[in-house]
Amino acid sequence: MTSPGAAPATSTVSSSDESATIHSLNGTPTPRHVLRISDLDDATWRHVIDSAVIYKKAGMASKPIATGKSLGLVFLNPSLRTRTSMELAAQRLGAHVTTLTPGQDAWTIAFGDGVVMDGAEAEHVRDAFGVLSRYVDALGVRVFASGTDRERDVADAMINEIAASATVPVVNLESARNHPCQALADAAVLSDHFDGKTAGKRFVLTWTHHPNALPMAVPNSALLAAARLGMDVIVARPDSHSLEADVMNEATDLAGAHGGSVSTSTNMDAAIDGADVVYAKAWGGPMRYTDPEREKAIRASLTDWRVTRKQMSTTRNGRFMHCLPVRRNVVVDDAVLDGPQAMHLDQAEYRLHAQQALLEYVFDC
Repeated sequence: MTSPGAAPATSTVSSSDESATIHSLNGTPTPRHVLRISDLDDATWRHVIDSAVIYKKAGMASKPIATGKSLGLVFLNPSLRTRTSMELAAQRLGAHVTTLTPGQDAWTIAFGDGVVMDGAEAEHVRDAFGVLSRYVDALGVRVFASGTDRERDVADAMINEIAASATVPVVNLESARNHPCQALADAAVLSDHFDGKTAGKRFVLTWTHHPNALPMAVPNSALLAAARLGMDVIVARPDSHSLEADVMNEATDLAGAHGGSVSTSTNMDAAIDGADVVYAKAWGGPMRYTDPEREKAIRASLTDWRVTRKQMSTTRNGRFMHCLPVRRNVVVDDAVLDGPQAMHLDQAEYRLHAQQALLEYVFDC
């Protein structure tokens, strides 16, 4: 990998590492999709994070090293930070960007094999992303969890069908299960804040009350990112709102390999006490698939799962994080968001810098 120590104008990701030259069985180069953070080997993961920090501290973009490249962004769900930061990141590199919103300025898309398209969907995933692949050099796609079909959500079926239909790299801009762009931004802001010394820091990912049963992509990715940074991670959540066992196991393995640990707690106050970082995020429990009314009732009874100034005062001058958008005085008090411990705006800014570094890798420039 190229050292990130150079000035931002020349900081690029080398294509010499093994992950950049993966080939399929027939010898055809396969697109370097980034659907989850595990798609980046350790060297690339570290390089993207370090380059993002360089871009942030330098306050400038790199040279337009992706001039002549094009990026297609497809949003099947609303976006503020992701769309803006991806468009600007590509433009900083000199790439052209086209953004589409199926259902508004493009045809709605059908998924699955053998689907009879006699309803609202006019375009099939294989046709839509097959043709887009002939127009652009890379794609960024945002889809959400169904919230009703657990098997497809756990399998991350929609983003995987899109990647299988594309012949250019696909960057996951959030799916049912993963949000690698958020994970990279989170890792970069943590690396910056702790001067690269994240190992052993206490990171609390806490469930919070919310009026809706939200997807698990962000909590999954925040957990895996903190574990990969070697932090001592505590997942604080009610018994009713556990994360998937395989995600917890993956995080435990990652933490172990990088000098950290993963544990769980059903006591929010105790978990936050002594924390270096408090990352608040609501998500729907497993019952959203099996008994959504019961999940809703339990969630409604847990309004005390809210991050307060009093809780933050028990940390080791810990920083508060949230991916945004955030429900003020439901998820977290105003006093925390508007106080000196809040890092959520820095975290959001790092979406731009981390995605710029990631696009260098994706464009192989």
